[in-house]
Amino acid sequence: MSTPAIALPIAGEQRRSPSLKRFAREYSFAFALVLSLALLIANVIAQPDFGWKDQLATFAPLAVAAMASTPSIISGRGGFDLTISPLMTFISVLFVTWLIPAGLGGAVSVPILLLIGAAIGALNGILIVGLRVPPMVVTLSTYFVFIGLDLKLVDTPKTVDHSWTQHLAHDVGPIPGALFTIAMPLLIWFALGRLPWRSALFAVGSNDATAYSSGVNVNLVRVGAYALGGLFAAVGAFALTGLVSSVDSSQASAYTLVAIAGVALGGTPLTGGRGGILGSLLGASVIYLVESLLSALQINTTWLQIVYGAALLIAVVASARLTTVNVKEGK
Repeated sequence: MSTPAIALPIAGEQRRSPSLKRFAREYSFAFALVLSLALLIANVIAQPDFGWKDQLATFAPLAVAAMASTPSIISGRGGFDLTISPLMTFISVLFVTWLIPAGLGGAVSVPILLLIGAAIGALNGILIVGLRVPPMVVTLSTYFVFIGLDLKLVDTPKTVDHSWTQHLAHDVGPIPGALFTIAMPLLIWFALGRLPWRSALFAVGSNDATAYSSGVNVNLVRVGAYALGGLFAAVGAFALTGLVSSVDSSQASAYTLVAIAGVALGGTPLTGGRGGILGSLLGASVIYLVESLLSALQINTTWLQIVYGAALLIAVVASARLTTVNVKEGK
């Protein structure tokens, strides 16, 4: 009786598969990077008069909204912060209706509004960890609160004249102003990489029970994640005010879902524990460039909603696949 042949995996396949999976985990933003470059080239070809400065200014609020949505998602436990978009509008409302009339519309407004944004984000975090209520429930509630406040404070669009924020949509010296608002969250995020907090954030998002048993203050780390998102949202408020030179409360929810789609496209799993704001920036650029290309080709932009849904579905499936691989490998 002959012994049945046993199919052995090819050595090259054994080496290749783990390395590809490892690459996908370590460089989860790679897909968004490649797609962004391809879409950028397609846009330049479709639009010979592609204006870099104007495009950056229009892109900046979306980019910052996506980056602001990222820390809470990384913190795990379904940490979606749905208040980012209306909070950006609320900060802009405070700037236009409170600080400028009070003579505080200059450089002093920056630390004031950044602190307000961080405090509001921290309040969301405190409600979540203190009341032990799911983040979706808390931030959806505060989402409606800020939508109402925005409409109450500014029921019709209010124009901003002769404000320094207008430079953020044009130039600050020889540099496009939008680069400052896009770069600020990146610089803060990379600076935090030198502190234990960011490592603790990933640990909490991956497994908060294990992180707690290792001595990590899970609640404090999560509150910090929401505070950081609020801080970034305040930066987005400056980008938004500079872009439109006004405040329009009817657009307070404009970046809510699209920002989360950008986070998912950028490779940050919606289950938390991995990712980063660089990927969210690239994911947001994919969405923006798709919209720009559809507009240039005169294709109905309602297709963009299909793109959002497909992007989220693909990102969730890919994230679930990588998570399964991590579990099997004991990582």
